[in-house]
Amino acid sequence: MTKNPVVLAFVLLASVAWTQDHPKKYPWQNGGDPCTERMTFCWYGSEIVSDPEVTAYGNRWVTQDKDERPLEWVTEVRCIQKMRVCILARNQKIGRGSHTNIDLYGVEEWSDYQIRTVGVGDAPRGSGKECEIDSLLLNRAEGSVSMLTIPGPAATTKVCLGVFKPKTVIFKLEIGSPEF
Repeated sequence: MTKNPVVLAFVLLASVAWTQDHPKKYPWQNGGDPCTERMTFCWYGSEIVSDPEVTAYGNRWVTQDKDERPLEWVTEVRCIQKMRVCILARNQKIGRGSHTNIDLYGVEEWSDYQIRTVGVGDAPRGSGKECEIDSLLLNRAEGSVSMLTIPGPAATTKVCLGVFKPKTVIFKLEIGSPEF
């Protein structure tokens, strides 16, 4: 009778040791690296580092909404678990020049398989003055970054409707090396 608990404990310890030495592998990973071959998507999880981070790069955000054009932005997304923040840096061509923006997203959920964030906009969150609310979803299994834009509480005000009509749109970042 004492052999069963000993065997069970041994199997449990062996499985924990195997998981730490051999973290889960995803189709987008290059060999044993936590990145794609060109390092355009990297997920440094808690199983390999003490301060988990995720980075992703792309040149275009696409949507299935036929009324919306793709967003031609050279983009880097970097999420830092310790700071509970994701940073979206983008460069977009405007006329003959370009414009660079940096947007901050507060982390709502960080798990071993996804990061879910909400944008920190110009209007304080919950103030009722947001025209739009943007969220990011980073998915480890797919190696993907999606952005959800939804109308905010002030979407029907004259200020918000003057520039554009806020609506729900999902964009997906085409992961790839930055092209300037």
